Amino acid sequence: MWSDLHRRMVSAAKAEKGITGLETAIILIAFVVVASVFAYTVLTAGVFSSQKASESVNAAIDEVRSSLKLSGNTIAYKGAVDIDGEASTTADRVDSVVRIALTIGVALQGVPLDVTPAYQINETNNNLELSGDTNSLVINYIDQKQVISNVAWTVAFSGSNDGDFSLEPTERAVLTMWLQDYKYDAIHGLYYALGTDITDPFLDTEADLLGNFDLFSIEISPVQGTPLFIEKVVPQSLNDIMNLR
Repeated sequence: MWSDLHRRMVSAAKAEKGITGLETAIILIAFVVVASVFAYTVLTAGVFSSQKASESVNAAIDEVRSSLKLSGNTIAYKGAVDIDGEASTTADRVDSVVRIALTIGVALQGVPLDVTPAYQINETNNNLELSGDTNSLVINYIDQKQVISNVAWTVAFSGSNDGDFSLEPTERAVLTMWLQDYKYDAIHGLYYALGTDITDPFLDTEADLLGNFDLFSIEISPVQGTPLFIEKVVPQSLNDIMNLR
């Protein structure tokens, strides 16, 4: 009887140890699974964050590399603006700054920029006319009296160019902002005229004309990259050609 009881006690003890070992194994496996999932989540989040940080850095570099820079002087040109819109009369014409030209390049050997202009000079009579193209580079004119969003401008390349409107790092583009319309009359030739209303990209009244001591700003905004901001003052004397400091 004693040996039978002993056998039963030993058997129960062995069975209890087996259950305890199995439960322990299950708990350990659960811990391993949870730790693995947590580690995978942390690792995935870290990789994702690293990718986003890399993308942000690359985007920032692209923004800087796409910026413009001045590559020459800012030149203002004087002209006689016809006030009444009639080319036949010249007594009412007023001298003012009619166009501003500056030379730009791509900063930091960056990616090419589109400088396709919305306006061009007619090859036959040299008047200012629409080019038929849409400009992605926007130039805004600001002075103490008005703001002209997307002022009329033309482009000409200085030095080497490959014949298109893509400004390469090795090229220089001369942008000319036309503050007044430049028209051709079959009898009286070319003359500067005021704009007609706020919908056109020109100065519209005599009071708006840019004269001596006037402060003005030009903002050149590419699609990608930081804008180029220029601020100048018209000198005391209006000369035909003025190098603005």
